[in-house]
Amino acid sequence: MTKRALIVLLVGLNLTLAAVLILSVGSPPAAYAQAAPLGQNYAIVAGEIRDGVDALYVLDLQVRRLHVFIPTRDQNNRQLIHVGFRDLQRDFRGGK
Repeated sequence: MTKRALIVLLVGLNLTLAAVLILSVGSPPAAYAQAAPLGQNYAIVAGEIRDGVDALYVLDLQVRRLHVFIPTRDQNNRQLIHVGFRDLQRDFRGGK
């Protein structure tokens, strides 16, 4: 095989691999938020916090807190556990 044929073969292989890579990369997963029906005081968003672990974020608009819930690992008794919350007014305004 000549040097020129080898270069053409390698360039073709690189173009094929680049096309496969571009076609296999999809768009990122969509994030959906939904307002709860209780006077529009809550917004709820689900998201991944670690590999394979999802969390439910509940934004309490009235008191400006972000609550985090994660599911238990027990497959027979799946429940949401309240992990904690953040005081968004204090976080964003620097208040007490």
